[in-house]
Amino acid sequence: MVATARALAPMPAPSLYAGMLGAHWAGLPPVVRRMHEEGSATGRLTVRRGGGLLSRVIGWLCRFPAAGDAVPTVLRVQREGEGQRWERSFGGHRLVTWQRECARELLGERFGPVECVFRLRPVEGGLAYEQVGALLCLGSWRLPLPRLLAPRVEAMTLEAPRGMRVHVKIGAAVLGWLLTYEGLVNPEETSP
Repeated sequence: MVATARALAPMPAPSLYAGMLGAHWAGLPPVVRRMHEEGSATGRLTVRRGGGLLSRVIGWLCRFPAAGDAVPTVLRVQREGEGQRWERSFGGHRLVTWQRECARELLGERFGPVECVFRLRPVEGGLAYEQVGALLCLGSWRLPLPRLLAPRVEAMTLEAPRGMRVHVKIGAAVLGWLLTYEGLVNPEETSP
């Protein structure tokens, strides 16, 4: 009777990334898979901010973290419904985004009223995020942003000897780069 009840129990849904990447998920390095599921990681990242006046103003409005070297960083990934909440803390300064599958095999990552849309592309040793668009989100409306006004994000996560290397650049066509961060993060051990 117990075996029958266990056999009928629903299987947990795969993580957001496992579901989107399908067969490619198993080909990613174990540390990259682990970092894209629920859990936490810590590390030290180099954070840079845009230098122009307008870049600084937009960085302040977006509440981007301050620039620094070896900034203590914590990453927490939590499942929320069918998506994930990504909370990054750079020296205590939080930056939170929400990720979801927004179209077949496309990842949407939302920060405030803007959602950037990415195609996930497995690369040797990790995962690249190829931006294919951006949307302005007003309630249930999603309005495509013209390339000139859209934020531009380049991101890649790669297996490293002691964790995962992160490279992220956030900018805009007319402003250049507003924020970049890169460095090594290590998954925290989970309790059994």
